[in-house]
Formats: sequence, C-alpha cells, structure tokens
Amino acid sequence: MNDFYGFDEGPYPRRGGFWKYAAVALVFLLIGALGMYYIIPDIGKAIRNSEGKDVGTTLPDKTVVEKDTEDPASEALPALGSKGDLFISSDNPVIDIAEKVGPAIVGITNKSIITQRDPFWGSTTERELEGYGSGIIISEEGYIVTNNHVIDNADELVVILKGGKEVKATLIGSDSITDVAVIKIDEPDLTVAKIGDSDKVLQGELAIAIGNPLGHTLAGTVTVGVVSAVDREITYGQNQFTMIQTDAAINPGNSGGALVNSNGEVIGMNTLKTYAEGLGFAIPTNVFMPIVEELIENGSIQRPGIGVFIREITDEIVEIYNYPKGVGIVDIAPNGAADKAGLLPKDIIIAVEGKTIETIDELKKEINKHKVGDIIEFTVWRNGKTFVTPIKLQQLEG
Repeated sequence: MNDFYGFDEGPYPRRGGFWKYAAVALVFLLIGALGMYYIIPDIGKAIRNSEGKDVGTTLPDKTVVEKDTEDPASEALPALGSKGDLFISSDNPVIDIAEKVGPAIVGITNKSIITQRDPFWGSTTERELEGYGSGIIISEEGYIVTNNHVIDNADELVVILKGGKEVKATLIGSDSITDVAVIKIDEPDLTVAKIGDSDKVLQGELAIAIGNPLGHTLAGTVTVGVVSAVDREITYGQNQFTMIQTDAAINPGNSGGALVNSNGEVIGMNTLKTYAEGLGFAIPTNVFMPIVEELIENGSIQRPGIGVFIREITDEIVEIYNYPKGVGIVDIAPNGAADKAGLLPKDIIIAVEGKTIETIDELKKEINKHKVGDIIEFTVWRNGKTFVTPIKLQQLEG
C-alpha cells in the first residue's frame, strides 16, 4: 500500500521515509550556505564608505554630499572676485570662456587715407583704406593691447565692442620691434581680461583663441586647440620673437586677439599664422605686458642699440669660411651709433664689455643691461684681426 506521497512503505514504512527527507534537506542547506558565503562579501563591499567601514545597507545622504564637496577638481578652481577676474566652473570650460572672456576681446578698424596718382592724366585722388584686427581690454580705464601691425599708419582707430558698438580710440604708444601697441577708449563698464602667467604654460594644455578672423563680420570667433610648443624662436622681418605655438585656428584679423587657457586667463596675444595648417603663434603675456606698462607710462620704449642689421655666424659658416663665432653685421644705419664708431658690413661682433657673444639673443641681452647714452666696448673681428671700439648706445626706433 502506498502512502499519501506515493512512496512504497516496504518493511519499514515510517523510518525509511524520514531519512530520505533529511538527506535532501541537508544537501539544500549546504548549497545555500555556500552561496551566502560568496554573495555576502560583495554586498558588504558595496555598502562600505570610503574609509572601509560598514555603514549598513544604504548610504546616508550626508555621505554623498561630503564626497561631492571634497572633489579635488573643485578645490583647484581659483577664487576670483574682482571685476577683471573670471571664474570658470563649467564641465566644458570653453562655454564659460566664450561667455566671460569674449566681451573683453574687441575688434579694431584701422582707417587710413592714401593719395593715388593717375599715371595717364597725372591727377590725384584720395581713397580711404580699412584694415582689421583684434585687441584685448586690459583695464577698466579703457586701455587695450593689440599688435603694432594692426594699428600701423592709422589716421583713425575705431574699436568695435561686443554687440557691435563702435568707439573711437586714441593711440597711446607702439613698438614695432616687439609688435606691441596700446590704444585707449573712454567707455564705462568694460569687461576686463584676466592676464595669466605665461611662464607656467605647458605643452599640450588647452588653448582657446578669440578674435575677429577675416574682419568684423566674424567677430568674437572662438577656436580651440592645444599649446603645441612654448618658447618658439620665430624670425619675423628683421626681428626675432619668442612665441607660444598653438594649433587653434588663427587667421588674418585674429592679430591682437587673445590666446586663453582653461582657467579663462589670457596667456598670449595672437600674432602670426604660417601658411602651414595648424601653425599659429602668440606673444606670451610675460613678454608683452612689460612693454604695455612702459608704453602707457612713456608712450615709447627706451631701447638701446647701435643701429645695425645682423645675423648669427653659424657653425656651418665657421667651418666653411673660417670665421669666428659671433654676430655678423649685414648692414649699418646711416649716422647710427655703429656708423659713427667706424664699424662696417661684414664685421663680426665677438664680445661686449669683455663677455663673449655667439648669438643675437646674447648680444641683445648684453646691450639691454645698459641705457641709451651709455658708452660700452665692443670687440670686433675684421679680416682676420680683432679690435676693441667704444660705441655710444642710441635709442632704437620702434
């Protein structure tokens, strides 16, 4: 006879059935215990706080808030408050920079009148020309820094503010050697750019260019890239510049605009673009700001010189022509300091005040230790012979 569950009673109907149930229960108990052993540690890890302490099955709201406020990225943001300072807080800093730095970057129109002569009839006519560039507002008083080539030969200067308002500007001073100029407008409630420390700029960091490429119709254009290199030595015309290189798009009209870092600080003034794509250059702030201060104070730069056009004597030239290492004179300004001292083209300057000179930068550095009007000794090589001559330093045109 079968019991209720269908098992045959056999000779021991109650006793045999009990042990079967007990064995099945024991197997399931062991499986459950093993499962809990492996599952519980993971649950425990999931509910521990940053100190490794068990805080229960849920995290208190207070713990979440404290974690957010202790975010290192938040602590790194500068606490800026004055009118000329900026506070960049967006996850995408370019958005904040475009909004907060953009109004400090202006357009500049250079208006000039030229006289044209008709080659056939001989009559003359006057025609107005316009050039375009950008500038950076650097003070509440309305001082604006830009490139010298933006304002060069202007009969009238007009500044275009954010929103399109046009304001006449006055030239405060300019320096062609460093390609820096300062102009001024009288306008209330100006947005002032924050000037950063260009000595802290690192290769690879974010770089944002703001300016007016191709004229005022594209005013306030923002382009983004990186700092491709720092301390690039670039020769432009007769002058040598130390530049920040960037791949942020820079085009004609961007000259005088700002190169900005991720904190919203101006680290350079956009100046040059090569024909190669992705090669733009900016004058570092620590280079142009001392020039700006002297231009505001004096209207010009008191820079000593001797009135020569020069080139470096490279190792290759030394090997081929057996010249000494130094700085060669290519040409001499008439009635300049070098001309009056009797120097000639093809002379090579090899020392100043007894200090050996091998590069243009070394020559400039030694001359700039002195003032206009000082008389200093130059050691010069000419046709295989050396001699020392005193030269009275003159004011360089700029």
